[in-house]
Amino acid sequence: MHTQAVDKNGTDLYAVREAICDPEYVNVFFSQNKLSPEQMNLLYNIADVSMLISSNEGWGLSLTESMMAGTPIIGNVTGGMQDQMRFVDSKKKWYTPSPDVPSNHMKTYEESGEWAFPVFPTNISMVGSVPTPYIYDDRCDFRDVANTIEEVYNLSPEERQRRGLAGREWVTSDESGMSARMMCENVLSSINETFDKFQPRAAFELFKVETPEPKFVKHKIVY
Repeated sequence: MHTQAVDKNGTDLYAVREAICDPEYVNVFFSQNKLSPEQMNLLYNIADVSMLISSNEGWGLSLTESMMAGTPIIGNVTGGMQDQMRFVDSKKKWYTPSPDVPSNHMKTYEESGEWAFPVFPTNISMVGSVPTPYIYDDRCDFRDVANTIEEVYNLSPEERQRRGLAGREWVTSDESGMSARMMCENVLSSINETFDKFQPRAAFELFKVETPEPKFVKHKIVY
């Protein structure tokens, strides 16, 4: 596992390993040093699959990096990770969050890109903090994760490679918008739009004191 084994905001993974691993056969190791892009690329290329099952994730960059290297992914269906799995709706169009379906964590859509092996959460709760009023915390069952790992393991090396390359083809496509070229084009487009729509500010502004608009969320909480 490439992570901090002990963190004040997390679990003592050394203690977890000691508690659940047979002393005669311990095969859980921790990598805690930062690696160069070249080293990370090497690891992605020698891996059969990359897995990220965090319970809430803004994006999940390691999945994107894995796909760029042509390696398939296992991911919890939460946050930005689901965007990289390319779930499709009944019209075979790429699902994007909407007020009616703000997340696919409730398994509204099951079909995903063939490079992705999604694990749907079995426990969904709403948590938050001072800077983040609320966020869904989606926890998947470890048995579902184990079954998904077995599913990937039972594929032939050729099939895993084919699926991984399909993921690379998609993640570098214009549709995904995740390639360096597309991200640069989007930034330039936004800058040009800003200049085109720029309006100089007046010397002063008048504000009418009104009842503030409620901050009630625009999307469904139950769906």
